[in-house]
Amino acid sequence: MLGLALAAAVVTGVTLLLYPLSDLDPGVSSGVLYVLGVLLLSIHWGLWLGLVTSLASALALGYFHADLHNEGDLVAIGVLFLTATVASVIGDRARLRAQEAEGRLRLEEELRQRDAERIQVREVRASRERVLAAADEERRRVVRDLHDGAQQRLVHTVMTLNLVRRAHADHDPAVDELIGEALDHAEQATVELRELAHGILPSVLTHGGLRSGVNALASRASVAVTVDVPVDRLPAAIEATAYFVVAEALTNVAKHARAGKAVVSASIDDGVLRIEVHDDGVGGVDPDGAGVSGLADRLATLDGTLRVESPPGGGTVLVATLPIRA
Repeated sequence: MLGLALAAAVVTGVTLLLYPLSDLDPGVSSGVLYVLGVLLLSIHWGLWLGLVTSLASALALGYFHADLHNEGDLVAIGVLFLTATVASVIGDRARLRAQEAEGRLRLEEELRQRDAERIQVREVRASRERVLAAADEERRRVVRDLHDGAQQRLVHTVMTLNLVRRAHADHDPAVDELIGEALDHAEQATVELRELAHGILPSVLTHGGLRSGVNALASRASVAVTVDVPVDRLPAAIEATAYFVVAEALTNVAKHARAGKAVVSASIDDGVLRIEVHDDGVGGVDPDGAGVSGLADRLATLDGTLRVESPPGGGTVLVATLPIRA
């Protein structure tokens, strides 16, 4: 209905425009305006409305602007109808092609979005696989360290204490020596267990928070580390992730950067924790390397991000961000 109303409006408008010009244009040459209206309608509304408008235009031109007793005007009206009909077909074809092109563009955009989603899913899956692999490797390391270190020492301590008990029952003079050996193994096992616990989750972080944990890392670093971490206590997962990021970064500084000093800073802005580790070393860190990828994966599990700037000879800046959840 709307299309028919528009067709009637176009024919009426053109007729009202041409009717006062009858004295200036006694022929039907002004009928080209009808053709233009038909073309516009068929482009937007399709072939059938264009054909209806063509017929209405020919009738309006014949009734209001032509002499039906003049054979020339009758031929001109027929030509107008034919021209308007062709214009309808052309406009409809143009409309269909435009719709086709829009459909192809939408399809291409959908395919691009699907490709992007598939790529994102693959990246997330790969990231999770790396996290799981790293976790499995860490568990294997813990088991290996326990078996090869503290466990062996504790077993030896138990065996030595059993010898002490027997020696004591027999009044063996070697009792003091055996007790000293057992105590030595027990002390070494305690140190190894403490170091192993530090590698999992240090008590200084658990009880003192991120500031205390980073200060402890700085005190054990082989380079001079300046710490600027004024933040208060944070959720445990955030603190642990931030701590391990700083620990890994300082380890890399000590092993590879050949730096003289490093700076660790932290701040919170709009609910996002920002950790920055900067050193004055040789730079040239590969942002796609295994160490950096591991940190990025650890951060990604909490929707965090990692950015590394490491121009050759210009030191390295590592920036990690973590959204803080209640």
